[in-house]
Amino acid sequence: MKKSALRTVVLFLTFLTIVLVMPSTIVISFSGDFISFDFPDIGMLDAEDSLDEIMQEPEPVPTPMPNPVFEPEVESEPEDEVETELEIEVEQESDPIVKITISAAGDVTLGGCPVRGSYRVFMDEFEANGSDFTFFFRNVRHIFQEDDLTIVNLEGTLTNETHHRGAAFNFRAPPEFAMSLSLAGIDAVSLANNHSKDFLEAGYNDTIASLEAVGVQSFGNARNTIVEVNGINVGLFGFLTWNDTREHRNGVTSAIEDLKARGADLIIAYFHWGRETYYRPIACQQNLGHFTIDAGAHLVLGAHPHVIQGIEEYNGRNIVYSLANFSFGGNRRPFDMDSFIFQQTFIFDNGVLQDTNETNIIPVRTTSARTFNNYQPTPAFGSDAERIMALIERLNEELR
Repeated sequence: MKKSALRTVVLFLTFLTIVLVMPSTIVISFSGDFISFDFPDIGMLDAEDSLDEIMQEPEPVPTPMPNPVFEPEVESEPEDEVETELEIEVEQESDPIVKITISAAGDVTLGGCPVRGSYRVFMDEFEANGSDFTFFFRNVRHIFQEDDLTIVNLEGTLTNETHHRGAAFNFRAPPEFAMSLSLAGIDAVSLANNHSKDFLEAGYNDTIASLEAVGVQSFGNARNTIVEVNGINVGLFGFLTWNDTREHRNGVTSAIEDLKARGADLIIAYFHWGRETYYRPIACQQNLGHFTIDAGAHLVLGAHPHVIQGIEEYNGRNIVYSLANFSFGGNRRPFDMDSFIFQQTFIFDNGVLQDTNETNIIPVRTTSARTFNNYQPTPAFGSDAERIMALIERLNEELR
């Protein structure tokens, strides 16, 4: 083959190669035995770009049509797994285990009876201690401030009303004494007792308003209350009852149903019942206490006897029959000044109440003085504590 023909073939093959790899427009010129090529687009390149780099750059690959056989659906699985783990973690953080410690104490009568003189004696004690509203609960305040909910029985009124019902004892203190309860860390009080209306409806309404003004909840006498504690709704109700009657049972059932309908997760009853100075509950207390637990209450508290009564565990739940006096302004020299604070810790796991029974008893003297009542409950130590704990254990044993 001639050289000119061979050169022509080589150039033609080169031309075909360039056509396949170059997207630019090609201008071809023939001159004798030579073929020349012009690449107009190359002159548009940036100074930093080279022809070699452009020539070596691969042509974009067209996107293939969707093909269900080759779609890599597995690629989305890691993302789904991460989201699921995050969702589980958030759920666990929003529903942790919650513990609620309840402290319960007995009769609190601030002030006293103006007609019988106990009111003046109480006020003298208050003024002798600097008219300090923290005086009465100073020695137990640390206990109440460390728990989650403190409940007492407020046996009396907070009012300046003077018209009373004419009973043998009519208890009242000025409305500002509600501060004593609030400053002590007392969160809720039962008004279901035989002295809450000593000064008629006016005194009763004054009491509720005085408590509300300082942030203390009240309940009882068909006034059911829900208190939110650590995200848990605690329902409180109470009744004054001397007998176990159908009427009282209907009241208990209605109160529990009402609290459940309003979202209560934990229900506590506080009854005013029994006989004064009796250290053992009478039959109607036990019957009504059992019925209240069976109806759905998780804890039953009691007051009125002014002395300690035992604690019964019934169907895994506790009935504290009498919490005795606590800060009692109605009597300067009561024959029994022993008392106690009952504590129970309830545990919720993801909002569900657990089947536990964690309790604690703190023995208390209703006074910090030795020979008279100065209305300042104080934790007992030494022989006082041993005596009180021995009494409670003996009374509990009788209920087993």
